[in-house]
Amino acid sequence: MGKAKVSEWLWRFLAAMMLFSVGWTMWIIYQLNPPPLIMNAAFEAAAKAKANAGQNVQGVISPPAGSAPAEARQPPINPDKLKLSDSLSVPEPK
Repeated sequence: MGKAKVSEWLWRFLAAMMLFSVGWTMWIIYQLNPPPLIMNAAFEAAAKAKANAGQNVQGVISPPAGSAPAEARQPPINPDKLKLSDSLSVPEPK
């Protein structure tokens, strides 16, 4: 009689966990789907952007027309020191 009660509660617990997992999965699916209000606004904005063909491709910020290109600067560190060695060796004393 004792084993029958344990087995019955085991199956009830298993059924409850399965219902919980199905509910959790449905909640995640609901959270992953965006609301239609936001999606409609996004689609309208995309259509509006496509319709505005005269828009500058570079955007609002661009370098001044009369400025010269910047000179190549030396990096603040020696890049040769950052390279990995091919083998392990003891550092030479200075």
